[in-house]
Amino acid sequence: MKESISSWWGDFTIETGATAEWKIGPLHMAVRRHAHELLVAYQEVEDADLPEWQFAYSDPDLLGGEFSHISRFVFESAPERITVLPALADRPVVSRPFTPLTVPSGEKANIYVGTPLWFTLAEGEPSEVFFEIPIHRTSDTWFGPSTLDGEICYASRTFARLNIENLSPEADWAITCIQIHNNSAAPLPIERLNLPVPYLSVFHTPEDRLCTETVTMVQTRGEAMAEFTVEQGPASTPSGATLIAGPRQVAQKGMLISAFSSLMENGIG
Repeated sequence: MKESISSWWGDFTIETGATAEWKIGPLHMAVRRHAHELLVAYQEVEDADLPEWQFAYSDPDLLGGEFSHISRFVFESAPERITVLPALADRPVVSRPFTPLTVPSGEKANIYVGTPLWFTLAEGEPSEVFFEIPIHRTSDTWFGPSTLDGEICYASRTFARLNIENLSPEADWAITCIQIHNNSAAPLPIERLNLPVPYLSVFHTPEDRLCTETVTMVQTRGEAMAEFTVEQGPASTPSGATLIAGPRQVAQKGMLISAFSSLMENGIG
């Protein structure tokens, strides 16, 4: 029986002189504890045959060149227990569906998109994040109507499924249901979709998926911006879902965002 993806996060105890290792997607992480410091090392692994994720206590040579990046975090007394959590990106993620979509005028559609997760380390009570890194390396992209009006985002690709069952559970991606309402007088082509993930939380479902709250994007008649709402209450997430990590920022009610673009009207990014 396949082990739940939830085994890669939570509280971990590291004895003095011991090392904890995680392999999640292309990210290989290691944390070694000494009396007054934590050594945090990581590298990107390009191997299609690697398992989706692994965790083990081991004894790698962190300084021997196996890891490409090493950071030292010093303490009066290094914490024995650390908390590992998945998190969403620290800026919006612009997803480009492999196949462009169009929502006709007056129609509504539910689209499920996946966004890559970050790996975070925290310690203390209450816990404070002292290290974080994206599990997948993503490129930067600009999203907005011009080079002067917009924002820097992360770029990603997505299948943009219409049914969540057509998306395989992944340990390193979170699924968001986006309810799109096209209240404009014209069809809404979607070749790039801007999802402001800092406003979203991460949940773990009984089906062993990682997901966020449902969000609603309403394209209003004659408006270039879409009304963005993070849905609240039991209906906003799958039944029985458990909160893993809260949002980085709190969304304001009725906020407007630049949500959609076609490549013909916005070729930037």
